[in-house]
Amino acid sequence: MKSSWIALIVLVGAVALPAEVTLSQAVSDAWALSRALDSQKLEEEAAALAEKAALRRQRFSVHFAGAYRATTDTIQVTAGDFPFSLGPQVPPGTILLATPGDSIDLKLSLLQPLYTGGLLRSAAAAEAARGAAERELTRWRRIELAGRVKSSYFAFLAARGKRDSLLSLLARLEHHLKKVERLEAEGLVRRSDLLEARAKADEVRLGLQDLEQQLQAEAVQFHSLCGHDPGEIVHWPGGDADAFDVAWAHFLARHPLLRSLDERQGVATAGRRAAAAAYLPQVGLVAEAHYGRPGQNYFRDAWTFYLQGGVSVSLALFDWNGRRTGLRLADIAARKLENQRADFVRESEKGLRQLYLALEAAGRKRALLDGLAANAAEDSRLKERLFEEGQIDHADLLAAMTGEEKVQAERQALAAQVERLKTGIDALIGRCEEEE
Repeated sequence: MKSSWIALIVLVGAVALPAEVTLSQAVSDAWALSRALDSQKLEEEAAALAEKAALRRQRFSVHFAGAYRATTDTIQVTAGDFPFSLGPQVPPGTILLATPGDSIDLKLSLLQPLYTGGLLRSAAAAEAARGAAERELTRWRRIELAGRVKSSYFAFLAARGKRDSLLSLLARLEHHLKKVERLEAEGLVRRSDLLEARAKADEVRLGLQDLEQQLQAEAVQFHSLCGHDPGEIVHWPGGDADAFDVAWAHFLARHPLLRSLDERQGVATAGRRAAAAAYLPQVGLVAEAHYGRPGQNYFRDAWTFYLQGGVSVSLALFDWNGRRTGLRLADIAARKLENQRADFVRESEKGLRQLYLALEAAGRKRALLDGLAANAAEDSRLKERLFEEGQIDHADLLAAMTGEEKVQAERQALAAQVERLKTGIDALIGRCEEEE
């Protein structure tokens, strides 16, 4: 019986307690929910299929074709076409041979490229580079989404820290208000002191309404990204951020977008080779199996099976500077990628330096706030005693109490801000612990 009660208590506790979810799990769930990320994965899959198709174009292909043709003009050979008489039994107008008025041809063809000047090889290389670029873009989308999820969570923590500080201040004010009401009833304080305390409490309640709205908005944003309530999340702050030089080296070596742009340079290079190869001789092997009526002998109106084979050669001789245009377009694409890469590196360096400056400022501010918090707490206790002794005005005590809670709120918000800054650094340099 006792074990049954214990099991029931454990079961009720398990049902009552909300499930805890790590921030990393929330990030993984956001990846699973994101339609944009799924679309990028489809782009990656499409690129892989295009690469396979490009490789297969270097192999032989088999085609089937059928044709039916009818004509009103046929070829006829009459006895009069000969320069000599065929005898009295064959009058001059007698039709000796004639082609049929219609024909049917069923054809099975095998085509094998023999030499394309590197055209097919360049096309395959371009698709391989495009596939690699799409894979890196998929990684970048994952890292970008992870940064949004974490940033939303830390914004929620900052707002919750401010709310908790205001709740603590409100609790102190309500306790203080009861004391002032008692003192005012005994005639030991002025009526204005009581009104000041009530006004300050109402002011805090008004601020709490704004913070609750902000909290709800952040919770909705977080839930839309990963499907979880931010209150469910369990997160342990990580270590300190790397030095700037280490982070910058990671960015240059491993950022997915930089890698994607480098792969797209490979696409442009392969496109230039393909544009040049298109104007070299294109040689292919052709083998055909025909079944039709008539066959090769058009004067024999009968179904015939026959084989054909040979080599096809084609060469572009003149197409209004198409080769030069193709090469120029490939060069333009390469230059645009170079400019895009340079702009991205420059903007990223600026953003990373700004993040590290903000992180250093937050570190200095945290040290100052620790000292301010100790001083504000001592000042609040001292002025509370002085007010009870009638040595200071009531407004001075309220200012001290408000100042103490304001410093505490700033400390909590600063801790969340530091985590957001570290998240921003990781996202900017293309690092995501959930992928490692």
